[in-house]
Amino acid sequence: MKVVTYNIQWGMGKDGVIDLPRIAQTVHDADIICLQEVEVNWRDGDGADQVSVLASLFPDHYLAFAPAVDIHNSSGSGKIARRQYGVLTLSRWPILSARAYPLPKYPVVGHLVDQTVAQELIIKPKGSGLRIYNTHLNYLSQAQRIHQVEVLLKLIEDAPKQGGPVSGLGVDAREYQEDWMAVGAEDLADMPLPAILLGDFNMRPNAPEYDLIVGQKDPYYGRLHKAHLFSDALTLSGLPEEDGKTHIDENNPNFNRIDHIFVSGDLVPKVKKAWIDEDAIASDHQPIFAEINWP
Repeated sequence: MKVVTYNIQWGMGKDGVIDLPRIAQTVHDADIICLQEVEVNWRDGDGADQVSVLASLFPDHYLAFAPAVDIHNSSGSGKIARRQYGVLTLSRWPILSARAYPLPKYPVVGHLVDQTVAQELIIKPKGSGLRIYNTHLNYLSQAQRIHQVEVLLKLIEDAPKQGGPVSGLGVDAREYQEDWMAVGAEDLADMPLPAILLGDFNMRPNAPEYDLIVGQKDPYYGRLHKAHLFSDALTLSGLPEEDGKTHIDENNPNFNRIDHIFVSGDLVPKVKKAWIDEDAIASDHQPIFAEINWP
């Protein structure tokens, strides 16, 4: 199974050209594609509904969009026109359930601060369940990112206890497809334990919020891969934490490895390899790929 995370910057490449087909070509062979900064009616012009455009570019994938920001479109036609941007996940396997959790944000005087979201999806490649969490954390404040990571880790830990969007423990078979719920037992997805957490975290591996996700370094053994936490797929594949660049910012050259793919402890031995596509030019970010032996 090949997984990729890519902040597409609404499709605008390093050359200033907005080109969604170029985005699709960059990640076309991945099974699970997690994108950030995907827009719907955010800007005028052809292809403003980027979710629909990307759906057409990936006809063999299933799709789920989670808007982080959803506001009235004052220039749109009709009462249902919305301006949205957020995260989008495409999967070669059916997405059995999807839900989105808004992450906390607080205004900062003199700066624009936008809502961020964590998208949770359940898929079953080859019949084995897997959770995917696609997110994009606050760009401005480390304190806010720390808070967001704490909330995010709590909801990931709690998800197996809560179950999927609809639960039916002990429900008589005759209750399904009846009355207001109108679902079948086959529509209720179990909540699996293995999880992949990925996206644009706006944090480098030396940040305290990174330590919250993977655990602090041991003074003797270094970065241990703790079973109850997550591990960085790039680090598992031999890339030192101080190396690698996923974001290009000439004004801030140290703000580089800020996109990540993290895997839960049960997936650590299944990570075959991970890498950054340093030749990608379709965004100001560069995608991270991981190959995972699953199941």
